[in-house]
Amino acid sequence: RDPNPTRVLNGPPPMDPPPPSARKPLIIAGAAVGVIALVAVLLAALSPDSSEPPAAAPPPTAGSSRAEPAAACSVSYRIVGTWERGFQATVRITNLGGGAIDGWTLGFEFPDGQAIVQLWNGSQVQSGSSVTVTSADWNSAIPPSGTAEFGFLGRQDGANSAPSRFTLNGAPCGP
Repeated sequence: RDPNPTRVLNGPPPMDPPPPSARKPLIIAGAAVGVIALVAVLLAALSPDSSEPPAAAPPPTAGSSRAEPAAACSVSYRIVGTWERGFQATVRITNLGGGAIDGWTLGFEFPDGQAIVQLWNGSQVQSGSSVTVTSADWNSAIPPSGTAEFGFLGRQDGANSAPSRFTLNGAPCGP
């Protein structure tokens, strides 16, 4: 018996293997970005809070003609990771007032021209250095002594200082 029998087929000749897909690097890159975003979300959710309790607001002075109302909230801004021209941050809002906050919008300004690339647990609008983050439907209510948190991936070019002033629903909110 012939070890290499010849067969005649009535079909097209066999084809060479297909060339490697040009899309394969894009698929791999997309999967890598997805994994990085997932890891960032998990790190933000699992990271312990290292912020200290907020200090009490100083009492108004008798000589001031207009005293700002005491902050009924505090904000903890924490950078949890950095890489060349990028960073990840978490922001926690704590309700220090006696009543619930029902719906929130946090405003702040980046001091060094940073930009938010991706945000979770809310939605953002950024114009230049000015940022406004609005709650998601599921985290819009903050009970007394409760917190709401969001995180984001950002881009920076050089310094990456934390914002120092925040507003919650238009009123000053302490850091």
